Amino acid sequence: MSRSKRAHIAILILINFLLLHYIVSSIPLRIDVTEENMFSLSKNTKTLLSKIEDPVTLDFYYSKSAKDLPIRFKNFANRVEQMIKQYANAGGGKIRLNIIDPQPDTPEEENAIAAGLHGQSLPSGVTVFLGLVATQADNEKSIAFFDWNKEGFLEYDLSRLIFETQLLAKPRLGLLTSLPLQAPPYPMMPGQPPQEDQYVVQQWESVFEVESIEPTAIELPNSLDILAIINPPATLSDSLLYEIDQHILKGKPVFIAVDPSSRTIKQQSQQSQMGMMGMGQPSPDSSTSFPKLFDAWGISYDSMQAVGDPNLAYSQANFIQPSWLVFRDTNINKDFMPTADVSASLLLETGAFKLEEDSGLELTPVMTTTSGAGQVSSMILDYTQQGALLRQIEAGDEELVVAGLLNGEFKTAFPDGEPAAPDRDEDSEEATGEEEAEHLESGQSSVFIIADTDWLMDQFSIRRLNFLGMNTYQPLNDNQTLASNVMNFLGGSRDLIGLQGKGTQDRSFEVVQQMEVKAQQAFQEKLQQVEDQLSGIQQEIQKIASQQEGSGLIVATPELAEALKKHREEEAKLRGERRDIRRELRKDINSLKWKLIFVNVGLPPLALVAFGLFFFRSRRQQSL
Repeated sequence: MSRSKRAHIAILILINFLLLHYIVSSIPLRIDVTEENMFSLSKNTKTLLSKIEDPVTLDFYYSKSAKDLPIRFKNFANRVEQMIKQYANAGGGKIRLNIIDPQPDTPEEENAIAAGLHGQSLPSGVTVFLGLVATQADNEKSIAFFDWNKEGFLEYDLSRLIFETQLLAKPRLGLLTSLPLQAPPYPMMPGQPPQEDQYVVQQWESVFEVESIEPTAIELPNSLDILAIINPPATLSDSLLYEIDQHILKGKPVFIAVDPSSRTIKQQSQQSQMGMMGMGQPSPDSSTSFPKLFDAWGISYDSMQAVGDPNLAYSQANFIQPSWLVFRDTNINKDFMPTADVSASLLLETGAFKLEEDSGLELTPVMTTTSGAGQVSSMILDYTQQGALLRQIEAGDEELVVAGLLNGEFKTAFPDGEPAAPDRDEDSEEATGEEEAEHLESGQSSVFIIADTDWLMDQFSIRRLNFLGMNTYQPLNDNQTLASNVMNFLGGSRDLIGLQGKGTQDRSFEVVQQMEVKAQQAFQEKLQQVEDQLSGIQQEIQKIASQQEGSGLIVATPELAEALKKHREEEAKLRGERRDIRRELRKDINSLKWKLIFVNVGLPPLALVAFGLFFFRSRRQQSL
């Protein structure tokens, strides 16, 4: 074959490749092979779009023509644009999409600013827009600037924007809590910037009209659609409990979070004591319960017992905390809609509950421990070392429920009717002419219960970042996804469930983590034994040294020298044992790492070579 022929063939192959690429790219067919379908619309989104009655206009502002755009920004902006186009295609003609390039000093830029979008300055000095405005009739909502640190929340943010654009009025959510979920109305110190609400409240406020309820109240606000009770204090009045009881019996849902050992309350108590006296210890009274209503529903819950589970223990480097539990796919009910896409949730010093057989209600477990879990007194959590805590956990050979949904016919906790309010009597009621509300004895409803409250706090769920002068959030786990999904589920906005948390940040290797937990357990047990011995030696040294007091000089007697020598030997032994265990741990993990490297890197080329040899041999045999 001549050289010119080969050149012509190469050109034809290149032209065919370009034509094939053009044809394939023109076909409206997408194949998403990512684990969580990050680049495709979920079934929930398509259902939400199918319910649109009046057209929604989407104005997507993207500074595509701006110079010196970073590659990362371009890639993310294209990702956002492609996702919005999918919404327009799936909207059945009810979504009108306008893609606008707001160049400097143009009416487009002025419209973007008027709609609440923020132009951001990149490190190169270029000001860019990347926002979206959704309009339906007179209702307008916007995303001021898409943040690539929240790429996993992209579909949820877009669907929520379209959903909120169609809302004439938000459902009313009553929030009763003793935790600092809502920021105070004024700064703690003069001159300080105002504090922000916890992220979970910001999420709820985007869907609900959140109304705060003081724990000292004696009644609920009127016309609440849903109620959230988080870390309820033991001082709730019977009048308020009766209002909650009747709210449930009317068929209105409730979200309840109790805690046998609230880290947040302990930290608050410690800071308060340190501020008042310069020192202090965490308050031991950090547990919460809901005994009057729990008893009426047949819920068995011990507010003084926390759960420990070595199989779910939170571990990082050489730190393991058996009372901090990471719930993953196998311990999360995937048939429960709000947790279908929850992959990793962190609960801290959680409790457990169960439903009595004669309750008459149905309990759907949502998050459960392994059968290796046990319970320990919540009072000892702050004073017990990790190794000792591991030894105190006695497995009960059954999975413990830490979160679940109650459904069915609820019975009142006040069979004798409404209790008298502290500041109200019958005469005052007659004077005001108010009619007494009908007392309900039972009613169908739904109540979600979780035996931990710290998981809602920013400290344990997100990382706050500052991106181009804006406060942004990076999820550490799926806690915020769980909180929003459950509330949307209870509140009726079920089309938004399952859209959050795509591309979650947690990508832990479960096998490696289990290996670390087992090695850490062995390490902590041996370490505790040696530390006990060292403690005895220290006491012996102090005893010998105290005998030398009064002379003005401590003489290195043979006894003291021998004790010191023994101390050094035990320290060397401890270091040796620690080094051996870490070496064994790394040995197993390194072996697993090299196996994975071979499977992912070495095996494909070897398979390709083997196929090439097989193909070459078969062709050669055919030619003979």
